Amino acid sequence: MRPLCVSSHLTTLRSVIKVQQRLVCTSCICHVVDKSPDSPPERNKYSSTVLLPSTTLPLRVEGIKRLHNEQHVQQAANFSSLYEWQRKQKREQEFVLHDGPPYANGRPHIGHAVNKILKDITLRHKLLRGYKVHYIPGWDCHGLPIELKALQQNRKKKNTKEKFNEKDSLQIRAAARKFAEEAVKIQQAEFERWGLLANWDNVYHTFDAEYVNKQLHLFAHLYEGGNIYQDYKPVYFSPSSGTSLAEAELEYNPHHCSPSIYVALPVSNLPHFMKDKLTEYENLNTYVAVWTTTPWTLPTNEAICYSPDKLYTLAVVKCNEQLIALIWAEELIHELKKIVGEDIIQLCSFEGSAMSSLKYRHPLAERLCPCVPGSHVTMNKGTGLVHTAPAHGHDDFIVALEHKLPVECIIDDRGCYQAGVNPILEGKRVLEEGNEAVIQLLLATGGSGGPSVLLSRDNFTHSYPYDWRTKKPVIIRASKQWFINTENLKGKALTALKDVSVLPSSVQAGMTGLLERRPYWCISRQRVWGVPIPVFYDATTCLPVVSRCIVEHVAKVLLKHGCDSWWKLGEEELLPPEFVKELEQQGKQLPQKGMDILDIWFDSGSSWHSVLNSPSADLYLEGVDQFNGWFQSSLLTSVAVTGKAPYKSLYVHGFTLDEAGNKMSKSLGNVIDPVVVTDGGKNLQKDPVYGADVLRWWVASHSTNHANMTIGKQILDQSKESVQKVRAVLRFLLASLGDYNPCEHSLPVSDLKPLDQYMLHLLYGHIDKIWEYYENFRYHRVTAASVAFITTYISGFYISVIKDRLYCEPRLGNKRMSALLVLHYLLHHLLLSLAPVLPHLTEEVALHHHSNKGWRVFQQETNGAPSSWSQPELASNIEQCFTVRNELNQHLSALDPLRLDVQITAGGSTLKALKLMQTSTNATESGLTEIFRVSRVILLHEKDDREGFSLEVKESAGNKCLRCWKFTAGHGKDLCDRCKEVISAPW
Repeated sequence: MRPLCVSSHLTTLRSVIKVQQRLVCTSCICHVVDKSPDSPPERNKYSSTVLLPSTTLPLRVEGIKRLHNEQHVQQAANFSSLYEWQRKQKREQEFVLHDGPPYANGRPHIGHAVNKILKDITLRHKLLRGYKVHYIPGWDCHGLPIELKALQQNRKKKNTKEKFNEKDSLQIRAAARKFAEEAVKIQQAEFERWGLLANWDNVYHTFDAEYVNKQLHLFAHLYEGGNIYQDYKPVYFSPSSGTSLAEAELEYNPHHCSPSIYVALPVSNLPHFMKDKLTEYENLNTYVAVWTTTPWTLPTNEAICYSPDKLYTLAVVKCNEQLIALIWAEELIHELKKIVGEDIIQLCSFEGSAMSSLKYRHPLAERLCPCVPGSHVTMNKGTGLVHTAPAHGHDDFIVALEHKLPVECIIDDRGCYQAGVNPILEGKRVLEEGNEAVIQLLLATGGSGGPSVLLSRDNFTHSYPYDWRTKKPVIIRASKQWFINTENLKGKALTALKDVSVLPSSVQAGMTGLLERRPYWCISRQRVWGVPIPVFYDATTCLPVVSRCIVEHVAKVLLKHGCDSWWKLGEEELLPPEFVKELEQQGKQLPQKGMDILDIWFDSGSSWHSVLNSPSADLYLEGVDQFNGWFQSSLLTSVAVTGKAPYKSLYVHGFTLDEAGNKMSKSLGNVIDPVVVTDGGKNLQKDPVYGADVLRWWVASHSTNHANMTIGKQILDQSKESVQKVRAVLRFLLASLGDYNPCEHSLPVSDLKPLDQYMLHLLYGHIDKIWEYYENFRYHRVTAASVAFITTYISGFYISVIKDRLYCEPRLGNKRMSALLVLHYLLHHLLLSLAPVLPHLTEEVALHHHSNKGWRVFQQETNGAPSSWSQPELASNIEQCFTVRNELNQHLSALDPLRLDVQITAGGSTLKALKLMQTSTNATESGLTEIFRVSRVILLHEKDDREGFSLEVKESAGNKCLRCWKFTAGHGKDLCDRCKEVISAPW
């Protein structure tokens, strides 16, 4: 069947458009010149009969009023008591989110906002979905940065009487504790300002005596299980901090510049095949060559490593106007040419294993050292022969254990050479003047460098580990430290991770890879602001004295007398009484308490044991950097004790950048202060008050969508605009419901107008998606879908088509009640679905609701919208009507559709769909007049019932009704029949 053709009537339509355009002009002239029916006095005489929206909720709240408004909402809606209220509810399901403790060393930054607000959105979502939530905020309060800040503050004091003694551990601890407490107070105030759900009177600090007590019990359990041990190993050491560091406390500087030297060391015990090749060169000295970027380690050289399967060459080169023989890797001959030029004579090639009997003279001493195989030797750069200093390299240390080489550390805890190394080197800082001093020794032919030959020196830029706190380079230094046995725990941890959901899925391999590559975990630190390692040392042998009963007694003492008691009390009070008595009876000295403290990653990594009341948390949510930090330290300690991970799921977010994509830095002046975002800056024109909800909207819109999040004024302005759109629609819904009581006025959904049922169908689909987005942490989809739904379907469609019913139908008429019920549901479900992101705005709307009697958004539970609202068949029919509307609008452009009558001739499924919206042939009030927003629709049946439709549009014959503004009033009349009937009825 041939579809009806709309274009066949376009001639008629165009002529009507011309008439309508002329009419519009005439109307404007009449309005200005005479008292036509359009003039204000006659138009306004019926205004009191129009049911216009009314509400006390302001459309806009700007400037400092925004700050005061959110503070008022928090107080009026009882934000502070919500957490305890929900803990008392009888809810079957509990959701546990364990708070990774932020560091108490300063004001909150924008990264804190991202992390805390994401957690809060998650908790509030779960609360609305019927869960009881468990969340105890905490702070990581120990560690070097806090200790250093306390010392810096002390040194700035001008009054010497106010300064404390920096050699007194207790005074340092007191100052560090005070600094941490002040930082916690500042941070907590900001967290509360953001509207975070918590009981702020019940938080945890890693310096709390109860927390420390449980941490020491965990230490005892780990030690007893063989998962904590003491050993002499090379660890990362920060001369600028004066303490050992764990891998997680490093950051790598890709622009670090090191001295780069090639050194040739004289060889003895040459194999016969090499000697034979050198017979024609009399008195030719032979050397092995090494390359290093740490000249300061050469005094502790104990071996040179080669790769057994790689090919090496014996080459004759000219150096300092003399011929010498060098052993060098064949793959790296190009490196040799850079140093000595192209004039190289390669005498022979051989596998590295041929050097097993080779000896060479130590770079700075009169002794011979071996050449040994090493699996870590690569052919990326250098000579293919690796200088090995067992006390100052992880691979070097392993080689030393395998070949029983000495491991001697000659560097003190200031990063300086100790006495007895070399008079010239003694006391020099290895990373500063030490490097140059060693190079000068190599150049001094008459000194300890002796016959060593410095082939080349240069500078080399490469990635190098830095102390993440002081931002200064570290060294590797062997010393006695305490370690977690990661080799013993890695397998168990990797198995436990298989049961953990990691989101987003794109980063899932990150934690597994980092765990697999993790070396041993050093947990001892040489500072005073922290939890003491509860170990004593034998007065004679210096061997550690540690057992569960000793550790548990120490924990008991610290719980009773405070954590400072380790530094205040003597061994006789810290050790168990029965242990002390036994030693005294034996006439033995008491062991001496150690002075190391625990790594703060052990502090925070034991929080699951000290804080959680359940076997494991449902969720840990932190930044991506915690894969190598808190996520991992928590996992290792938990697996060691429980055999399981302390979390069921991990959610990972990225870092914040400025609008140009640059990392935030004080030196660049691009740091965004969350306090300035929420409360405004000194110059409100430059830094306006955005409020907490705009900050929360930005977090939700960006943090779960990108690896890194950008923020700046333009982006915040966009977030503000989005929140304002939400506010405007919520306000309209609230205002329209001013006289509506759902308990008295509700209609069955089946009795609603088809257009209203269609809107509920759309609402059902939207809400169903929104809660799914929340469940999958796709908060950026929540904000994007919410704005799209509000602007497209509520503002752009539904509100515009039902205004006539809302304003002009009888107050309690079914048509008006049908629309109001939909608005009621729209407001209800929008409030609940937006509340996790915008708690201040949604609770503010609830506070302004005309029937609010203590109703609070977050005291509700929702399972989403009823599935009965989903009506795909109805939706399909109504969307066919939209096809007709779109065709009409395409040709009307700027015309006022209320001035028009539309005649539709249709057949087939199109006619069926149109009849659903208008049962009569001729109507001034129907679903079609609403959709088309015209004064009248005439619906005709196409005689052959062909599929499709055609349109005829003409000027309405009626006068403009001065109440509803439709052109449906009779000739010379002010009101249409509908409005006349409405105002004549009792109000």
